[in-house]
Amino acid sequence: MAEHRWAPPEHQDVPIYAAESLPVDEIDEPAQLDSPESVWVSRLRFEEIGVVEQVKAFAVARSDVAVYVEIAWQGRLQRAWVPRATVNRRTLRPRRD
Repeated sequence: MAEHRWAPPEHQDVPIYAAESLPVDEIDEPAQLDSPESVWVSRLRFEEIGVVEQVKAFAVARSDVAVYVEIAWQGRLQRAWVPRATVNRRTLRPRRD
């Protein structure tokens, strides 16, 4: 009988396309939010993908010109400073427990 050895499957690494972020020197003085706020980010640009028209995110800090958002893109957490004009609040539906 042939000997069979088990080995974990090998998966190629998937490229992570990062969201473009504003330079730190353009942000002014950010203030941390007490709790994350659910927001929409309009026209967010990703490396090698281009512009995504609308992305769900959570705002965690903001300044007069920018908002620091956390995005779950490609199943991974990403963070980016985006222009404040591109961010709109969204309302979450109540949970059905």
